[in-house]
Parts: sequence; C-alpha cells; structure tokens
Amino acid sequence: MAQHNPDHSVIDPELGDLTQLPPYSEIDFKLLAKKDEAFKKIWQKHSGRLDFQDPETLKALTAAILSADFGLKIDLPDNRLYPPVPNRWNYVAWIQALVDSTSPDYSDQYDPSRKVTGLDIGTGASAIYTLLCLRTRPNWTMCCTDIDKKSFDSAARNLALNNMLTRTKMLQTMEPNALIPLKFLGVEKLDFTICNPPFFADETDMRSSIKGEGKSWSPNAVCTGSDIEMVCPGGDLGFVTRMVEESLVLKEKVTWYSSMLGKMSSAKAIVDLLKKHRVTNWAVGCLEPGATTKRWVVAWSFGDYRPRNDVARMEAIANEYLPFPTSYKIPLAADQTLAYAKEIVNTNLASLDLRWDWNAEASTGVGVASQNVWQRAYRRQHEKKMKEKADAGKRIDDDLMRELGGPQDVAIAFRIRVLETDTVAEENTRVLVEWLRGSDKVLWESLCGAIHGYFRKR
Repeated sequence: MAQHNPDHSVIDPELGDLTQLPPYSEIDFKLLAKKDEAFKKIWQKHSGRLDFQDPETLKALTAAILSADFGLKIDLPDNRLYPPVPNRWNYVAWIQALVDSTSPDYSDQYDPSRKVTGLDIGTGASAIYTLLCLRTRPNWTMCCTDIDKKSFDSAARNLALNNMLTRTKMLQTMEPNALIPLKFLGVEKLDFTICNPPFFADETDMRSSIKGEGKSWSPNAVCTGSDIEMVCPGGDLGFVTRMVEESLVLKEKVTWYSSMLGKMSSAKAIVDLLKKHRVTNWAVGCLEPGATTKRWVVAWSFGDYRPRNDVARMEAIANEYLPFPTSYKIPLAADQTLAYAKEIVNTNLASLDLRWDWNAEASTGVGVASQNVWQRAYRRQHEKKMKEKADAGKRIDDDLMRELGGPQDVAIAFRIRVLETDTVAEENTRVLVEWLRGSDKVLWESLCGAIHGYFRKR
C-alpha cells in the first residue's frame, strides 16, 4: 500500500517515490513477468516472445505495467482501446515537466503545495491519463470528459477501483459540445489539458493505417480501439484545430493547452496555426518510448511563463516549428574560476534595480525586472536617484525601491546558474541563463548580451 508523506510525495514500499518517476525508454518484459502473475502466463504461453497482434497480450501487458510500475488497477472492456502505458506515461511526464518549469515561484521543481487542475479530454475507457496524473501527483485534481457512454462508464469504474473519484470531476459530453467545457465542469481555470484525439479522418483512413498501407513497416501492435475512439472529422489535425479555436476565446483560462498528435505533419500544421494567430508561447515534444511508433505533443499558452528548453524544444523537428530558445550558455575563459563566476554574477545583478535572490549554496540566482534596468542610461539615472536619496538621509527600503521603478510589473524573470559539474556539454560552459517569464524576445536577448558582457576580457 502506498503511503503519503507530509510533503505530499507518494512513497510506495515497492515502487519508491512516484512523484519523481522518469519517462520510459524501454520495458523489461522478463522482470515484468516476475512481478505480475497474469502477464507471466502470457509470457510463458508465447515462449518469451510477445505477440503484439494478440488483443489478450495487449490487455495483460497494459494491466501488468500499471500494476507493477504504478500500483494501479484497471478493468478494460474487450472492444475499447488498450492504451500503451509507456507512451501515455511519457506524455504525462512531459506535462508534469511543463507545469513544473512554469511555476509562479520560478522554482522549476515539483511543488507539493501547488494546487494543479487538469482536464483529460476524451478520457477513454481506461481513464489512463487521469489515473497516471492523480497517482503520481497527490496534490493534483482532474476533470475528464468523454462522448461515449460505454467509455465514460468504464472510466468511472477504473477511477473508483483506485479510489480516485473524489479527486475527479467527470462530464459526459456530446459531439457538438465544447471540448473544454469549463462552465459545465464548474471550474473557472485549468492548469493544463491533456488529450489523445482520434487520429483518423474516416474509417478508410483508419483501416489502411492498421494494415500498414503506404508504410515501409507493418504496425507493431493490433488496434483494439472502437471507431468512436479512432475516427473524427479531420482526424487529429481537425480535432486539435478545434482546440486551438476554443483556446483563442478562453485564452488564459487554461495555462497550457496540449494534445498528442499522430503525425509530425499534424504537429507542424498546429504550430503553423498557432503562429498564424500570433501565439508566441508554445512547446513541442516527441514521445518515443523505445518503439518504432512515434507520437508528437504540442502545447501552447497565452501566458508569459517560459518552459525550459529541454521541455519545449524537440530538436528532431525543423527549427521554424520550435519556440524561441529559453536558455543561453556562457563559457568561461581558462583563467575564470567558478568562484570568480559566482562573484561576478551576484555582484553585478545585485547592483541593478531589480529583485535579485541569490542562493549561494545552489550557485543560482533569480531576477525579476520591470524593464531594461541593465541599460547604461537607466543605470546612470538609477544611481543618481539612489545617491540623492542617500544624501538626503532617506533609508533605501523596499518602498523606496518600488518608487524608483522596482519590479512590481514583471517584464522579465530569469534564472542564472553557475554550473558546478559538466551539466552542459559545450566546451567549458559554466554559466547558464534561463528565461522564466516575459513576452519580449528583444529584452531577453539584451539581458543575455549584458550578462555575457560581464565575462568578456577588458
């Protein structure tokens, strides 16, 4: 039985800390057979070589992974989709990283005190995304919708099996309804959406894909999904286009809109659509848990919190589809030590008219500025005002800092790390500047140039 620690992490005696699980890269089927008796029978039946064209095998494999790796129970009807758990978990882990790296406190860490609410659009018979989110993040709550009564009832049963109904708002919808029905869910704001839309535009499209027509390889697993789970007008692109259109109305009522997509071309088309509507904050990811089948995920936001580069930028796609970089790497000269770098960073940033919080133990600082306070003309004006106040005998306190143009309005927030280890691969890169918040790319680039200037030889 899993235990809840005072810090809200989920510690299972056999599974460990479920709040920090990494994405899947592969599955050890032999080890899984030792952990799960039902899967062991399938494994032995096929002499250690799984038949992924066999629905019974997929059903047993799904249940075994959820039980062994997450301590979850699942009851799946025979004529509904058996979700590939590694693929689904990697999407959830990506969402968690996206949410964590855009935290209002700029911590870039899982915060057990932060209340997060997500929406699982088209939760399916398994309610797989909702189960995984709630199981691994005990302070999260979920909403979930589905238009199919059989899938909806099955999802409710699986949530009940795992004692999660009290942390879930369920809503059965109809085809014409909004995909993000905040009013009917009774919520004012969501932190994210998660969605695995029907990939195919019609039955012909689905059947040809299942048969592997037009591909250089055959599908590696049988499709057990029903038509209602697999087909919708316009396929995944049509479905997510509807989401984008709804988001243009809802805007910041959802912090991160996201969906999985079955083709890279669909992911590119959605990014193009976002750019057309002047959405400048998006993220692209690739789900590739050691299998030949790739899936893509796209998320977008109307807010100005910026996710980490490793979350938002998938390098396997053309640069035009990637969001603006949110990290800048500064190498040190041969005679510039880490101690020197820390002093340079802290001394220079502390002298600026911004909020600066330096953690000496972590060699990391977070800055928040209301404008370009590192510009030479601004620095001169600020120093002059400070001197005048000091000469007049006035104390330089927080109220005075606000009077002098402190960061009550956030134009940019950033983090600077002085790296103790070879975290960044580039030669002698020891200072990493990260864009945490803001919408002005020119201001961000100006900041990077100013900080880099501190380390140039004079």
